[in-house]
Amino acid sequence: MKKHSVNSKLAMFLSNTSIAILFAVLVILLEKYLFHNSISKNTILTYLAIILSLSFIEMKIMEIFQKRQMFPIYFDPLTNLWTRQHFEEEATKQLKANPKVKFMLIEADIRGFKFINQTYGEEAGDKLIVYYSKIINHFAEKFHGIIGRGFADRFYILLKVSSVQNAMNEFKTNIVLCEEMTAKSEIPFFPKFGIAFLLPDNKKRDISIQGLIGQASFAKSAIKDDAITAYSVYNSRLQERINEEHHIEEKMQQALEKGEFFVVYQPKISLIDEKVCGAEALVRWNNPKEGFMTPDKFIPLFERNGFIKKLDFYVYEQVFKLLEKQIANGEKVVPISVNMSRNHNKAEKFIHDFLELFNKYKVPPEYIQLEIIERSFMDSNTLGEITKRLHKEGFSVAMDDFGSGESSLNMLTSIPVDVLKFDRVFLQSSMNEDGTMNEKSAEFIQILINLSKNLDKQSVFEGVETKEQRDFLKSINCDMIQGYFYSKPLAEKDFLEFLKMHI
Repeated sequence: MKKHSVNSKLAMFLSNTSIAILFAVLVILLEKYLFHNSISKNTILTYLAIILSLSFIEMKIMEIFQKRQMFPIYFDPLTNLWTRQHFEEEATKQLKANPKVKFMLIEADIRGFKFINQTYGEEAGDKLIVYYSKIINHFAEKFHGIIGRGFADRFYILLKVSSVQNAMNEFKTNIVLCEEMTAKSEIPFFPKFGIAFLLPDNKKRDISIQGLIGQASFAKSAIKDDAITAYSVYNSRLQERINEEHHIEEKMQQALEKGEFFVVYQPKISLIDEKVCGAEALVRWNNPKEGFMTPDKFIPLFERNGFIKKLDFYVYEQVFKLLEKQIANGEKVVPISVNMSRNHNKAEKFIHDFLELFNKYKVPPEYIQLEIIERSFMDSNTLGEITKRLHKEGFSVAMDDFGSGESSLNMLTSIPVDVLKFDRVFLQSSMNEDGTMNEKSAEFIQILINLSKNLDKQSVFEGVETKEQRDFLKSINCDMIQGYFYSKPLAEKDFLEFLKMHI
C-alpha cells in the first residue's frame, strides 16, 4: 500500500474519532443542563465556544495535512514544478479543450547527467537539477506553457503555438539564451531536447499526451552522444524508423532462438611479420525472409532496449565453442576479442555470468580478450575493477575506439587495459585526394602510437583499407592492424581457412 494512502486513512480515522468525542461531550453537558440543572447556561455556552474553536482548529490542521499529502502527487518536492502525473493530467485537459490548436511538446534533459551525478555527487546533481528547472521554467512561463518534471533530469513542456515554423524560430532563439544561462553554472552541462508537434487536421486527433511525450522522447534519443546538435524534431521519417524498429523488436528473441544471428571474425594482422595474430568476433543477422541485415540496423536499437546483453553472451558462447573445437582438433589458435557492450551496468553480475559461461568450455583464458569502451553505463572506477578482475582470471582487455572523442587519457590511470584500439575515423580523415597521408594527421597518429608505447600498451588500428595506410602504420611502429586491406569479417569456415594460410 502506498504511504499517502495509509496516511489519508489515518487522518480520516482521527477526524471521525475527534468529532465523535466532541459530540459526546456536548450531549453530556446538555443533559446536565436540561435535566439536572447542575450546570449553568453560561458554562454551556463557554464549553460550546471551546468545542467550536477546537473544531475550527482541527479543520485547519486537517486542511494543512491534506495539502501536504497531496503535494507529492501534484508537485515535485525538489523543483516545486508539477510532477509528470499532474503535468499529463493538465496537458490532457488542454488537448481536449483545444482541438483546433497547434501544440508543441518539448522533452528536455541534461546530456550525460548520470555521469555528472557520479562525478560530482548526488547533492551537486540535485542542485544542478534545480538550476536547470529554473531556466526552462522561465521559458515555459514566457510562452504561457505548462511544465512538469519526470524521472531524474527529464522535464516536459507543453506550449500552444501559432505555426511550426514560428515555434521552431522561437525555440532556436531561446536555445542560444539557454546556453548562455547554462554556461553560468558551477558544473558545466549541456541540455538536450526532443520536440513533437500536434497539429489540427480533418481526422480526429486521437494521440494521447503520453504518445506525444513518446514521440519527443524518441526524437531526443535520435541525437547521437557525440553530436553538437542539442535538439531533434519528430517527423514522418522518424515514424518510419519507429515502425521498422518495432518490427525488428518483434523478431529479435525468436531470431536468437532460431540461430539467425551468427558470428563473423575479422583477422588482426601483426605488422612485424604480416601474420594473423588475433581476430575480433562480430555479430551479423540473416533473416530467412528479409535477408542479411547490417549491424547499424539492429545494434543501436539493441543497445537502447537492452537486448544487446543477451546478444553479447550469445557471441561469447559461439567464440568459446569455436576455440574449444580448434584446440580439440589440434589446430593453431589465435586470441579472439569479444565486445563488452556499454549496457552491462552491474559489474559483479557481468563477471559472474561471463565466468560461469566461460568455465563450461575447455579454453585457456589467454585466448580471450574483452574489448570495453569508456562510455559504458559504468563509471571508470567500476570498469577499472572489472579490468583487474579479468586480469586476475587470465584474460586481456582492450580499450575500443580510443581517441575517438569518447575516451580520455585520465581514465587510463583507473582502467589498466592491455591494448588501445584506434578508431577508423583517424585514417578516413587523414587521407589526401591523391591517396597520400595528410601531414598533420600523420603527426597526430604518430603521437597516439607513441603514447601507447610509452604506456606499455599494444596498439591496434582499425579500418585499414589501403597499402599506403598499412605502410604508414608500419613505419611508425603500430603493432597490429585490422581492416579490408587484409580481410573483411569472415564466416567461421572462411576464417579458419584464412588462419591456416596466414599463421
